[in-house]
Amino acid sequence: MRYFYVDPSAVEGALAVIEGAEAAHARHVLRLSRGSEVGLVDGCGFEYRAVIDRMLPGRIELQIREKIPAAGIPSLRLGLAQGWLKEKKMDRLVRTLSELGVARLIPLVCARAVVKPAAGRDAFRFERWRRIAVEALKQCRRGVLLEIGEGLRFERLLAAETAWEARILFWEEASEPLSAADVRGGEVTSALAVLGPEGGFSREEAERAAAAGFLLRRLGPRVLRAETAAAAAAALLQHLAGDLGATPKRS
Repeated sequence: MRYFYVDPSAVEGALAVIEGAEAAHARHVLRLSRGSEVGLVDGCGFEYRAVIDRMLPGRIELQIREKIPAAGIPSLRLGLAQGWLKEKKMDRLVRTLSELGVARLIPLVCARAVVKPAAGRDAFRFERWRRIAVEALKQCRRGVLLEIGEGLRFERLLAAETAWEARILFWEEASEPLSAADVRGGEVTSALAVLGPEGGFSREEAERAAAAGFLLRRLGPRVLRAETAAAAAAALLQHLAGDLGATPKRS
């Protein structure tokens, strides 16, 4: 079954509407027609089984047959702050984190970042990342659309992102590896992972994070590319929390 993204505001009772690129893809690429059965995902935790009722220029109206909770919602709400990467690397990372089920991505401006936000391009970048996240949402049926936060400077991140149950900064010079104890044996329900840009974090940044209450952890004996480290950190945290096969300990 083909899946399409539907804006939650375009769902009313048993009627749903898809427009723009989604409608064009259904009509001109997939050659769907009235009576075709499709799946819809709204990015807010629900999926729909629907049938195309009317095809209009730039707009498709559908009759909803069934509404069900999405199955791909992780048990761990995971945020990931990533030092700003080169554009294609950041594009790939958005897709990977979307597929893994990361809840929130925060682009981070660090001391050693090769790329810095450019005036006039931020809106374009964030819109492109959102489109990539929507495509990944349909492909992997993750349930909830990846939230992409505004870019933050490192100092602002330390002060602003305090609500997470676990806050971990990954640094290649950290003395301890990530362990189950860092998520309290799977009891943690929200965690923030912070990863550096291509140049990594400076010692000063790592020390400031530790002083702000972040755990400093490493990802093993090998030096990983920035985008690889981000995916590895996300997958490890999800595994330890019980979302990728481990059995979390519950009191």
